[in-house]
Amino acid sequence: MPDSALHTDKRSMLFRLGLAALIAVLLWHIVEFIGYARAVLFYPYQIDFGEGIVWQQMRDMLAGSAYAPLRVYPAVVYHYPPVYHLTSAAVSAALGIDQLVAGRFVSLFSTIATAIFAGLMTMRIVPDDRRIGMVGAIIAGLLFLNCYPVIVWGPLMRVDMLTGALGLAGMLVALQAISRPRLIHVAALLFTLSIFTKQISFAAPIATFAILLLVVPKTALRGIASGLTMAFGALALLLWLTDGRFLTHILFYNVNRLAPDILVDVMLPQLRQYAALILIATIGAFTSWRSIRRKGLRTEPAAAMLLFFVGLKTVMLLGMLKSGSSFNYMIEWFSGIAILAAIGLRPAFQLASGRPLGPLGTVSAAIMLGALTMQLATTQMDLPTVEQAHRAAATHAALVRRIAASPRPVISDDMAMIIRAGKKVQFESAITAELGAAGLYDQPGFVRLIRARCFGFFVTDGNAGTPMFDRRYNPPVAAAMAAYYPKLEHSGKFVIHLPVDTTSTCPY
Repeated sequence: MPDSALHTDKRSMLFRLGLAALIAVLLWHIVEFIGYARAVLFYPYQIDFGEGIVWQQMRDMLAGSAYAPLRVYPAVVYHYPPVYHLTSAAVSAALGIDQLVAGRFVSLFSTIATAIFAGLMTMRIVPDDRRIGMVGAIIAGLLFLNCYPVIVWGPLMRVDMLTGALGLAGMLVALQAISRPRLIHVAALLFTLSIFTKQISFAAPIATFAILLLVVPKTALRGIASGLTMAFGALALLLWLTDGRFLTHILFYNVNRLAPDILVDVMLPQLRQYAALILIATIGAFTSWRSIRRKGLRTEPAAAMLLFFVGLKTVMLLGMLKSGSSFNYMIEWFSGIAILAAIGLRPAFQLASGRPLGPLGTVSAAIMLGALTMQLATTQMDLPTVEQAHRAAATHAALVRRIAASPRPVISDDMAMIIRAGKKVQFESAITAELGAAGLYDQPGFVRLIRARCFGFFVTDGNAGTPMFDRRYNPPVAAAMAAYYPKLEHSGKFVIHLPVDTTSTCPY
């Protein structure tokens, strides 16, 4: 065997071992993800603050009482359109399972679907043979499932995973519509469903139709017309069903104060944690851009859509800088980053398959592969276990019994407890704090209800002076609680605020 061939075989073997190490680390975190999903899927209370209110919103939609006028009390805002809620309700009814569990199943299925769609998009962009495309697809899907925001949000009853899956599915179907134009109506439907799951999910349709207008303008115009018809039809129906209050809730009540601390506390830690992934994705973006310039937009529409999509989502990350936001704003962005990173790793796939590259390409591929593997291997997830979930549920069960026994309404930061106690959530602390600060909610009126001891007790995540409490209870409300509900007890992570004088002068 010639020396050059022997050298190539050795290099190929080394890169195969490197890819095997990367996949092993990725699968290790997938095992952690599965363990976390097992812990939370059937947990009877909320894992995230938003789960309880999404569950109550779903129940109100089924009862026909959603998007009601905002009063002093009850005070519930409907932050999102109804697609996720109705999908979860349908799954619950069809399978005969608990509504909270059904909502989590919808999210988990959507998470897995997004990983598959990320893989399919990678195969559309990577121009190599089928084997290298398949490796890239697997890596892209696994990378998405290894991102901490995806892992944490994946099995939660929140709208983010479904809207992302629908958006990416719409992009894939739209690519098929280039050669099969009738499919553009299916893509338009998927985009419409995505936007009516979360109203800010417009990056995918904008990126898609912008590129299609340059590649197949007639098909794009038909898709835009179809999508607008469906969207405005759905909007008209929802406005009619809610006496015009639908837009008031999802637009005018859905307000947040600027919170620049989110940049330091949430965004930057995630960007640092996945610095190698983001850097490789940047290389993948540059590679895709060069391919578009060399081959033309008509040859590389998938790459162009992806770059436009990730660019829009990058700008939209600034939406995290508001009170109450979290790294769920990064989930769709990470789906694009995972695809671009798989494209950036293509030289490593080529070397592993025995294709020769120059010294610079070989060294850069080795550095990328090693850096990404090392970064992911040292990433700590710190996820709750099944045992911890069981202990927390046992602790909260006693509190649920107290809520059920209260003759007066109870306000709880874990709103799933209210529902488990057989009562209706009629107040969400976070959004009323935002609306109160903006002058859109009668906060003095709510303070008067506290002074009249209209509530049995309050259950809060922390107490005055802690970040969570201070975001959810503005100073006038916190002061009234301290004065009229001064007796404090602790139950797990929760603080129970009880009145000393139980005499109520509540007007209702």
